[in-house]
Amino acid sequence: MNNDPFEVQVQHFAALKSKYQTTKYEDSSPSSLLYLILQRADLEYAITGFEWDWLRKHQLLETIEAIEQQPQRKAEERRKLDAKFSQLKSKFKVTRHPQRLSSPLYPILWKLDSENHLTYLEVKYLQELGLTQTVAIVQEMARFAALKAKYRATQYPDCSLDSPLYQILKQLNARERLSDVEANWLFNNQLVDTPIRFT
Repeated sequence: MNNDPFEVQVQHFAALKSKYQTTKYEDSSPSSLLYLILQRADLEYAITGFEWDWLRKHQLLETIEAIEQQPQRKAEERRKLDAKFSQLKSKFKVTRHPQRLSSPLYPILWKLDSENHLTYLEVKYLQELGLTQTVAIVQEMARFAALKAKYRATQYPDCSLDSPLYQILKQLNARERLSDVEANWLFNNQLVDTPIRFT
């Protein structure tokens, strides 16, 4: 990682030029007025008349359009995040929590959805919020992960509690025999290392 302040600015300027469709502008010096304009736009400062004129004079029309569309893009990104949060709240049975993306709950639910496990402190936070159904889902997901490890089925990517694998592993763990259909399901999903018993 380069800690040279000038090089960091050059890289930041290059990233902003790409973001705001200004890559054809050849000056890559951080002392360029364009760098200031792009930084201000990225930080959502109002662009001055002088700055708009400068962009027009240098025929950076795509950049002008990108800057003008920035508020709509950010609003759309916020709507998408809000929708994803609502989806995660529904999936993990969160019923009593305000819709705030700034809440620690959002990254916890995101992590649970993507990594399928939580730390002790994250589970404790859910318990403190009184989210008993969510905690029950977390515990059930942990049981599924333990069964996948026990029966050598960790390569199967689906961690959904509705997965046929979870039902099959619970049967195996209860020492119940599998039907031909269930055994074939394991074979078809390349889970041949999973020890099975047939009916």
